Amino acid sequence: MWNNSGKVLIVCFLLTLRVEVSRTTGYFELQLLSVENPGGQLLNGDCCDSERSAADGCGPDECDTSIRVCLKEYQKEVTTSGPCTYGSETTKVIGGNTFQFRGGQKAGPSRNNDEGRIVIPFQFAWPQDYTLIVEAWDKDNGTHSSGDELLIERSIYKGKIHPGEEKQTVVHKSLIATIKYTIRVRCDEYYYGIRCNIVCRPRDDYFGHYVCDQFGKRQCMEGWKGEDCKAAICKQGCNPFHGTCSKPGECKCNYGWDGPLCDRCLRYPGCDHGTCSEPWQCTCEKNWGGLLCDKDLNYCGTNRPCKNGGTCMNTEPNEYNCACPDSYSGRNCEIAEHACLSNPCANGGTCHEVPSGFECHCPAGWSGPTCAKDTDECASSPCAQEGTCIDLQDGFECICPPHWTGKTCQIDINSCHGQCQNGGICKSTAGGYQCVCQPGFVGHHCEVQRNRCSSSLCKNGGRCHVLLDGIMCECSQGFSGTTCEVQNDPCSPNPCQNQAQCHSLMGDFYCSCPDDYEGQTCSELKDHCKTNQCQVIDSCTVAVATNDTAQKVWHISSNVCGPHGHCISRPAGNFSCSCDPGFTGTYCHENINDCASSPCKNGGTCIDGISSFECICPDGWEGTLCDVDVNECSRNLCQNGGLCVDLLNDFFCSCVDNWKGKTCHLRESQCDSNTCSNGGTCYDHGDSFLCSCSSGWGGNTCNTAKNSSCDSGPCENGGTCIGGGDTFTCICKDGWEGPTCAQNVDDCNPHPCYNGGICVDGVNWFRCECAPGFAGPDCRINIDECQSSPCAEGSSCIDEINGYRCVCPPGQAGPRCQEFIGLGKPCRHAGLQFPHGSRWDEECNTCQCFSGDINCSKVRCGRRPCILPKTLPRTEANHPSCPGSHECVEHPFLTCFSQPCYQWGVCSTPDPLTPLHTQCEPNSGYLDNSCAHITLIFKKDKVPEGTTVENICSELRYLPVTRTLAKERVLLILCDLSFSTTHAVEVAMSFEKDGQLKDSNCGQIQRAASAITDALSKRHNTTVLQAVVEAKVEVKVECPSAGYLVPVLCVVFSVLWIFCIVVCVWWTRKRKKERERAALTDETTVNNQLEPLQSNNVTVNRGKDIPYECKKLMGLADRTCDGADGEEERDVEEEQEEDEEWALGVGDKPTPQRCSIVESQNRGSIFKGSGPVKVPHRTAYSPKDNRCKNLNTAKLRENIKDHYV
Repeated sequence: MWNNSGKVLIVCFLLTLRVEVSRTTGYFELQLLSVENPGGQLLNGDCCDSERSAADGCGPDECDTSIRVCLKEYQKEVTTSGPCTYGSETTKVIGGNTFQFRGGQKAGPSRNNDEGRIVIPFQFAWPQDYTLIVEAWDKDNGTHSSGDELLIERSIYKGKIHPGEEKQTVVHKSLIATIKYTIRVRCDEYYYGIRCNIVCRPRDDYFGHYVCDQFGKRQCMEGWKGEDCKAAICKQGCNPFHGTCSKPGECKCNYGWDGPLCDRCLRYPGCDHGTCSEPWQCTCEKNWGGLLCDKDLNYCGTNRPCKNGGTCMNTEPNEYNCACPDSYSGRNCEIAEHACLSNPCANGGTCHEVPSGFECHCPAGWSGPTCAKDTDECASSPCAQEGTCIDLQDGFECICPPHWTGKTCQIDINSCHGQCQNGGICKSTAGGYQCVCQPGFVGHHCEVQRNRCSSSLCKNGGRCHVLLDGIMCECSQGFSGTTCEVQNDPCSPNPCQNQAQCHSLMGDFYCSCPDDYEGQTCSELKDHCKTNQCQVIDSCTVAVATNDTAQKVWHISSNVCGPHGHCISRPAGNFSCSCDPGFTGTYCHENINDCASSPCKNGGTCIDGISSFECICPDGWEGTLCDVDVNECSRNLCQNGGLCVDLLNDFFCSCVDNWKGKTCHLRESQCDSNTCSNGGTCYDHGDSFLCSCSSGWGGNTCNTAKNSSCDSGPCENGGTCIGGGDTFTCICKDGWEGPTCAQNVDDCNPHPCYNGGICVDGVNWFRCECAPGFAGPDCRINIDECQSSPCAEGSSCIDEINGYRCVCPPGQAGPRCQEFIGLGKPCRHAGLQFPHGSRWDEECNTCQCFSGDINCSKVRCGRRPCILPKTLPRTEANHPSCPGSHECVEHPFLTCFSQPCYQWGVCSTPDPLTPLHTQCEPNSGYLDNSCAHITLIFKKDKVPEGTTVENICSELRYLPVTRTLAKERVLLILCDLSFSTTHAVEVAMSFEKDGQLKDSNCGQIQRAASAITDALSKRHNTTVLQAVVEAKVEVKVECPSAGYLVPVLCVVFSVLWIFCIVVCVWWTRKRKKERERAALTDETTVNNQLEPLQSNNVTVNRGKDIPYECKKLMGLADRTCDGADGEEERDVEEEQEEDEEWALGVGDKPTPQRCSIVESQNRGSIFKGSGPVKVPHRTAYSPKDNRCKNLNTAKLRENIKDHYV
């Protein structure tokens, strides 16, 4: 069982490996269309399967044709041998001499649809360039052996192809055969790009929710966002701070928040009359208190418990006290003592006191305890002719059937009684009646009021308004009169600003502006530096010459801070703005919004001013804050003794003595032409009237606009809308203009920036981006580059635009005169004499004279582009564009980069150009240690029109950094359009090899390419190089490794040399010690063999050191005179070496430098050494031992005799 399971696992593992290995990034597809070999011949002219006959040719036996495809890298010179680096494929026999495939497959059924289709997969980034070799072979040949003899035909094709569905057709014809096929490259699934190396796999799971576009870029599915499309887009309006979502359209509230959009906080549990702005708050509403806002602080206002006019007073939370009027008592003043004193009965009811209080006897039409309830007048069915009755307050209304009208539907509609409105006269006709309307009214019943303003009665731009009794013209400035026909004085009021004097002209005016202002109304700050020479004082101030003899010089401040700020100068050309009251912002361009607190009441519109505001009140309100109700009764509008009652934006007249109408001025009817405003229709209901208003108007008399034109918010960018009816007016914030404040005022017009500065327009502000070499708020300050004293001592610095120039004294040279060159001979060049140390330009090169020798940079300048004279205007045709006596001639091979380029030519040269011998050419792919390729990618819309590739190449050759790079070796720069990148130019840069290339020059081409690309990032005078957005550098630097080997070898030899010195010193010292020991041994007389005891005494050599003798005689345990314990530890190694030498007989072992006494059982002392000599020993109580102990104080004799046992 285990064996079977193991086999299954191994098979699965191998299949997995096979799947992984078979994965590719794309495939090369060749679809064979036809092969035509009518003669049945091979490439060498022989027949395929038979001998050639003079009559029948190659005979009926056809070739057994198979196809072999070889795909390899792009080869300039194609070799058919060698490996197929991209892949190869060989088919089986697919036909005879001639066959073809229709629509990509051969005639007849083909289950796999693979007939004639050859696929070569690849697992690398498709290189686009390729070489394709297609060969037709004869298989099963009986007349030839093998090899190239069986080849029928070979097709070689090379080029460039991008992945895609489109096929390229290739036809190869020869004398033997014709092969026709199509090719294309396709990326595998999930692979994209022109190289099939961009991987993008759609997914919809935890790790992302996206699909892939045609370029392999991720595109988030609907409802998802983020780099990996993992973040869900919540429900629209979901609070971003209090709500989250894990899937699109969801809005899950955080803890403490509620609502569909998670924008409602949860109150503290139990909070009754409270609100919250954050979770778990309980902020009490007005008149409520307590921790849970359940204490009524205004019980009187909430419940109104006091009755019958009693005054309620709050005493404490939820408690009150009623102060009752006369005749009432009780907690709530509910007990009536003299109830009728307060006249409780309404609508004319009569009050009668009863034991329980009072009782009202109501008039007709009213009922209820206080006669406040309207009686249903329709209960008696007053409407005749089956009309429908509608109960009204103190009355009724009948809706009559067809052909009937009147209060109770008692009037036949065909009669003239009460048919015509607004004073119309009714006339009976055969079919009914006809109304003759008063002027200003139209309609069948004269119910429509004609717009009196439609006839444009107001002149000179006056605005017409309809009144009750006519019209009124609101005249524009400068006109007056009933119809604005009278022209006023244009200088009254004075239109000129900034205290300018106004002068009247014929239909116009003229403002005499002060020196600081200009414009028709003197509202614009004057720029004096555009007409006069100015001297810069600081970042904000310039000095202007004036004709005033007393002042002579006039200091003017920059207007960068606008009319509401003052410029303050800062170091290094910087500045800041000090704003007037009411303004803020970097440039004092923002008017502080005084309307932010919404000060206007009752729907008033707030218009922001300078440290102030103005309220535009709606109809019916007035006052500074629109908080005062307009008393419409103050104009005494009610006539004939009528009593006026003030209403909101209206009034009501209570008429007496049977007077009728809006102002009690009519007898017959409640309606006239002025009763209803704005086209409303008036209906007479007997005791009252009703206005049917036109669309957009409401109110009792149609004088209130229902839908304001400002409701849709037409004013943009913070503009304030003031509307009425169907029209509106936008009051724009500073910096905006137009009917809806949609246009940004161009603060850069007129152009405020000097010296080529670029003006950036903002909202009510502008900013100047200065050109190199200039600074200040309006770029008027020329930066003094000489301020840092860049020139060497003794030289003079001259400030220039964005630079400086050093004037060197004799003997010094260089950009900063830092090079000491001394005095030398002048140079002669091109018929001119140049002094020693001087520099000059020679086309794209720079030359310098040094003591009679001329040194020039070595840049191959080529032929300089120029504009052909025939394309120039006549005024400029006489100004040559080529230097010297050269002419601008046409060139047939100029490459156009930005059309049109017909005007370009090249400057002629008197001598023929030196031919170029270099392999480093654009788009060649060749690289070595002296060749680099730079691909310059341009932003095409920034490239000037009429730019050629030669223009770009010339700009590169004339760069200052190019001259610096070519001081020692000749630098060659060639350019051409890039074959692989759009909107790009490929530059080939190389140093000409002079045969003296040193290792120190290795990497020079890489440094040169980096210097060129760095120079492109800086600002130039030409716009061509400014359009470069990206530069790609390709170099190949292979430096020899000797540069690293020499330092390593030097370090190794140094270490070995130091080690040898240390060994020699050690060996010398060791030999010296050995010689000293040998000399010491020669001076000592000691027997090296065992000898019998002699009776005579041995005399010790004179001059022997007494301490040394002491050490010989004393034992280790009893030595105290010389610190033997310490010496023993220090001399262990030395003794071992000496013992070894003595034992081998190399030298005489010297006497040890310590003494040792060892006690034995017989109280004897034996000195133990490593040699064969028996060392004498002393008795235990020798007087010499005592002598040794006092060695430092006793004087010993020269000869000492030892006593031996």
